[in-house]
Amino acid sequence: MMSTFDREELADVHRSVVRAIEDRDPALFASLYTDTGTLLTPDGRSVGGRDAIAEEFGHWLAAGLVAQTLEDVELTIGDTVAVEEGRAIGEFAAGSEVHSNYIVVHIRQDDGSWLMHRDIWTRIGAHIPAEVSY
Repeated sequence: MMSTFDREELADVHRSVVRAIEDRDPALFASLYTDTGTLLTPDGRSVGGRDAIAEEFGHWLAAGLVAQTLEDVELTIGDTVAVEEGRAIGEFAAGSEVHSNYIVVHIRQDDGSWLMHRDIWTRIGAHIPAEVSY
């Protein structure tokens, strides 16, 4: 079944990210990406594949990530590709925050589901907590 990516589909993805953070579940987070999904981090690293994405997410949790909120989200939708753009705020247990601009490319799978394929973000400002490294 073909499905169109829309704001409700995007909200489902965001709820899954929130659940992965709350449940401290790197495997859930990684499952939101394609098999060849890639994180393109602010320090220039390319973290590719679900296993590596799960490991990276585990590092974020170990650094104290407790919540993520999104602002100013824009969505551009095609038949097989959707591009999400916005601002993210990562909140950490120590009371610090990391603000970022981001772009996520979502790809429609053969079964009609949508998964994240590329995820890139840039930090805003210089107030990055010491426990967060990229």
